[in-house]
Amino acid sequence: MQFFKDKFKAFICVVCIATFCCAQEVSTENLSIMADIQAMQKNAQNKYRLKDLLKAADLNYSIQAKALSALQAKKGVLVAKGAFLPSLDLSYSFQNNYRDTQSNSQYNTQAANAKFALNLFNGFSNLNTVREKNATYLSNLSDEEYTRQSIYLQVLQQYYGYFDNISKLISLQKKLEQIKSDVIRVEKLYKQGLTPIDNLESLKAQASLSEYQIADAQMSVEQNKLMLEYLTNLKVDALEYEKVSFPEFKLQDREDLIALRQQINAQIFQNKQLHYFPTVDLNNTFTYNIQKPAFATSNPAFSALYPDMQNVISVTVTLKLIDDVGISFQKQYLKAGQLANEKLLTYKKMEQKKDEELYRKTLEIAKKKMQSARDNLKSANIAYLNIKKKYDANLINFTDYLQALSTKFDAESTFNQSLNNYELQKANYIFYSGQKIKDFIKEQ
Repeated sequence: MQFFKDKFKAFICVVCIATFCCAQEVSTENLSIMADIQAMQKNAQNKYRLKDLLKAADLNYSIQAKALSALQAKKGVLVAKGAFLPSLDLSYSFQNNYRDTQSNSQYNTQAANAKFALNLFNGFSNLNTVREKNATYLSNLSDEEYTRQSIYLQVLQQYYGYFDNISKLISLQKKLEQIKSDVIRVEKLYKQGLTPIDNLESLKAQASLSEYQIADAQMSVEQNKLMLEYLTNLKVDALEYEKVSFPEFKLQDREDLIALRQQINAQIFQNKQLHYFPTVDLNNTFTYNIQKPAFATSNPAFSALYPDMQNVISVTVTLKLIDDVGISFQKQYLKAGQLANEKLLTYKKMEQKKDEELYRKTLEIAKKKMQSARDNLKSANIAYLNIKKKYDANLINFTDYLQALSTKFDAESTFNQSLNNYELQKANYIFYSGQKIKDFIKEQ
């Protein structure tokens, strides 16, 4: 009996030592498979970092379109300011006159004119037009920036989606390689009559399933690269992994909210352009008679009607009475649109506040999930190494081994997915809190 007790103690010691060695092996192992990704991409030609993708995204056609719209709005401000300038028109006229009279029935006249016009007062309509155009310009600038940040976020989604899918691909390839190795070993055992055929066929089925999953993962990787090419106008063969700096927990006005606020300002100034005040205009007309009518030159009594030079200055005050009814309806129409946008702005502010709270919580949870996935992977690796040794020694059945194998590679895929998800949630928080994504991309 003592002999068996000693044997049992020795067996327990061996198991503990093996477990400790496995744990040491796992603890020193790099749980992430970024080294495998770099090895896979070492011969790629068009390899980009995250900041390279964002720089290229600035040339995205949708951003260029928004930039041109902003430029157009800026020109509109200059056009509106031009309304303050006076007008000066020069003209020349030649007339051939024929009359049914006994004398001077046909004569020619020539005259040169210079007309100067300046609006002195129009209810500040021109000033409010400039303010409206400037608000529209600022709204377009903010809309352009919001589009840029949206494109940046899409780039980051595809960027980390790429690493998520390529990590999954590498894990599946490792799993397939291990299964193929087991197929060769189990096939030899089957031929020797040492294992049933169901173990061999189960391994082959697992190999076929892994090949199917690998093809699916390869398609997902290609989709990520194609989307990045669409967003950046680059030819993407491979990517270098970079992290996003941890964001500040604060709420800023997002660019779409700023654009909407400026749009409301434009509506306010557009409404102010409609007024009930009279308009005051200053006009000055200078006329030089180059050729006078024949009857005026031959008769001194008519010469006073056609002087050589004449200058007329006038001030005109215009008050539109009937138009006031139509103006009132127009102002009501514009006011209703303004109030609608103000309600929308209030709603979007509340939405952003909730988004900030949501993505702050999501970021905290993503960090916890990453830690849990790391612990899960360590445990799965230790368990697999022990079960693998027991399986090779025929101490456990095939089903337990397959389950441990699947658990190990699933845990590896989950851990790498949690890493990428953590980085992506940083980007989500930065975007929805109103901060600038580029400010959190490290310059290397």
